[in-house]
Amino acid sequence: MISISSLFESPEPYPRLVFLRRDHRRALNQNQQDALGWYSRSVSAVRQGIERGGVDAFVGLITCLLFICMEALLGSSDETLRLHNQGVRLILTLQAEDACGALSATKSALLKDTIVPLFVRLGTVSLNTGGLMADLLRETECAPTQEFDSLKSAREAVIMLAAEVHLFESACEEDLLKSHADRISQELADRQQTLSARLQSWHIAFTNLMQSLCSKGALPPLQLSTGALLLTYYEMLSVMLAVCASPSRITTDACIQNFQNITEQSSIALSSSTQGDGTQPPFTFEISAGLPLWFTSVRCREPAIRRTALALLRRAHQVEGFYKRDDWAIFGERVMMLEETYEMVMNAAPSTTNLTPPKSTNGYIEYQPHRRGISDSSSPISMDSKFVANPYPSPAESETRTPAAELVPEEARIRPLGIFRPRDGYPPGATEEDIAKWGRSRDHLFLRFSRNECDQSSNTWKTIYGYVPVDF
Repeated sequence: MISISSLFESPEPYPRLVFLRRDHRRALNQNQQDALGWYSRSVSAVRQGIERGGVDAFVGLITCLLFICMEALLGSSDETLRLHNQGVRLILTLQAEDACGALSATKSALLKDTIVPLFVRLGTVSLNTGGLMADLLRETECAPTQEFDSLKSAREAVIMLAAEVHLFESACEEDLLKSHADRISQELADRQQTLSARLQSWHIAFTNLMQSLCSKGALPPLQLSTGALLLTYYEMLSVMLAVCASPSRITTDACIQNFQNITEQSSIALSSSTQGDGTQPPFTFEISAGLPLWFTSVRCREPAIRRTALALLRRAHQVEGFYKRDDWAIFGERVMMLEETYEMVMNAAPSTTNLTPPKSTNGYIEYQPHRRGISDSSSPISMDSKFVANPYPSPAESETRTPAAELVPEEARIRPLGIFRPRDGYPPGATEEDIAKWGRSRDHLFLRFSRNECDQSSNTWKTIYGYVPVDF
């Protein structure tokens, strides 16, 4: 706790200290040195307690959460994911003990009502779709969504749905990759319908709750912010379920209104939680608008909406869950730059299908902002927006909102596959030549991505992989 407080009080609250620990040539201020010192002593004390067998499982879980918080502030997403997985393993062990009646009623309630929901929220925000998260969800009871008595219960339900939908999307991508089909299997299609029905049930119950709260008078800022935030997750999950059945990247074009709703509701959520100095609270373990906004910046190909999403993202918490806001924003902007650069190449040479990222002399894409772009300081979203529980136009209105010519074409759209460092090894299919051509060191971060390319001779689509450097 002292370490965390020291970082909060630091003049530079969230430096990437994970790299400073490896490179002592860069100076740490006194608060940062104190934080690392206290943290090191805490880790040592816990390790000794474990070796002596004197650390209770629940003490271990709470300590794990504190260590996750500390590593997130240090900028070590890899370590936070490792700690999260360790915590999930311990939870699964405790759930097995609870099923046998080995836990007291107090500890059982603490596990079910506090610890498990927190780890599920962290897993959802971190996009941790590994096998352990799937095991945790299987062992966790899902509350019915016919009605909600509070925004807290609505939040817990949509978070559980978000975790399941993230896992389902990964399963669909794996199925499409293995089968080379243009649709997911019937088994997955059935699961898609089930999840969609559950999501709509959630929305009905949520809408009824909001109408009940509104009937009692004007919503206080906290309820207004929470309600808008939950709607952003509903919209994001609606898009994910709508498009995961197909490998085509243009299926998101039918979801333009969903993306617009995400930016509008995020604006409400952010403005309601803004501090007196105009900033957001610096750190949160709770869900926030960061993930839906990042999702919009990467998945939406309407230029103005995705730029609005990026501008709003830069107003969010500096650290959300395991990740830094600025890293998310840079990542989203990099994807946007790549796609719009590919689009410019295609427009310049319409008959060209072999699109190679253009490079400047320093290895970066020479990119010009889209003509419909907006700056970070401007936004078409009014800060006086009112909370709307069901803001949907008809499908025809959604589909005609933006001319197709303004959207990024299919072959220019990319799917981010992850970040890697050459020093840690290459992802499948990558070669030394793919990386060496950029003239970067083996310590530099690279983005791996894929895109669909049409084979004109066979009139079929194939997957192309690419790699570009990124700076965080």
